[in-house]
Amino acid sequence: MKRISTFDEFKVNESDGFGTSPFLLKKVSDVYHYFFNIEKESTGDNIGYHLIIGKYSNQQIIEGAKNSYCVLGLNQVSEEVIDDVAVNKESIPEVNDEKFKVGGNDVSRLMETVSKCLLNYLELNPKISKIYDEIQENLVLRGEGEYTEYMKSIILSYLGDNWSVQDGATKKSVLISR
Repeated sequence: MKRISTFDEFKVNESDGFGTSPFLLKKVSDVYHYFFNIEKESTGDNIGYHLIIGKYSNQQIIEGAKNSYCVLGLNQVSEEVIDDVAVNKESIPEVNDEKFKVGGNDVSRLMETVSKCLLNYLELNPKISKIYDEIQENLVLRGEGEYTEYMKSIILSYLGDNWSVQDGATKKSVLISR
């Protein structure tokens, strides 16, 4: 397994798309930025997302060794921003607190891609035993279902049986641990 130590090693040419991965990874310091597109079921348009996996939480103070945990955040970005970041025409966008809505089967597809990104992160950081999920700070589910139910059914199926989900420190956070 090859570790990506700088994002210069993971250059993407404009014609390459994301290669064989469903996401684009850019690592800056100890923060991993995953970019991906999901085709919206109702319109067929692509919606871009920016998954941030780092060490810092805006919601709580996290105790423990930094190599034992991570914090998840999610922003919606335009497809053009992802394309520009991929070819180094634009810098990585700032993390923001803008709310966005996702509903129907789009939620499942979003969670599946987040799961793939998370699996990649865990391969690169095998000592992680706690994941503080703060995606709900920005994501608003439209229609039926609760976020935690999607977590349990989709993300845990990717992570495996030795992971569990419980309520986090705030109403909109979830703790995933092994």
